[in-house]
Amino acid sequence: MPDAEPTPPAANPTEKPARTRRRTGTYAAADDRRRRIVEAAMGHFAERGYLNASMQKIAADVGISYAGLLHHFGNKRELLRTVLEVRELQAVELFYSRLDLERPDLVQLLGLICEHTAFNLTQPGLMQMYTLLSAEATAEDHPAHAYFRERYARITALIEKAAGQGVSSGALDPGTDGTTVARELLAVADGFQIQWGLSDGTWDMLGAYRNYLDRLCRRLTADGSGLGE
Repeated sequence: MPDAEPTPPAANPTEKPARTRRRTGTYAAADDRRRRIVEAAMGHFAERGYLNASMQKIAADVGISYAGLLHHFGNKRELLRTVLEVRELQAVELFYSRLDLERPDLVQLLGLICEHTAFNLTQPGLMQMYTLLSAEATAEDHPAHAYFRERYARITALIEKAAGQGVSSGALDPGTDGTTVARELLAVADGFQIQWGLSDGTWDMLGAYRNYLDRLCRRLTADGSGLGE
């Protein structure tokens, strides 16, 4: 599945928890530095994976000392958590804010996933980051293990809810099993991303994924309609 989950974090993770205070130039500069650290970390995690990424090299890319980086992010685990939260927040703002989470429409959700995939392909390094991290995180002691486990559970629950809503409204075939649909979607998305990475980005993943989502819609909708434009 594309590297996003339609449930926004509570706040902007690049900013430290704020007391009631006026924002001065010093605080603004600190927030900007945290943002640049997160952006640099995204690139390093994408290129090397979490395990091989170096905090010292991330700090050097930002133009600060290692001690300076630790002032903003106490350890590598905290920095990784912020990177993942920032990516989710961006996806919610750009795409999934349009989805009614109380009464989610499965066809609309699939369309948003397709839009999100097209956007992700403009940022290949970040797609590679998620592919690498999700593979590394299968180990229970990996710092992102709980994040990815919970993310897959949330995605599955959302798709189950959308499928149930569609069956109840008559929009989807009454035999639609939301859990099966969710696991299929996740498996296809993850497999496609791996194949795309192995092709060095030359394979038309977006075309293949959109065709898959369209076929899935035609299979599930009561009137046989596809994904649409």
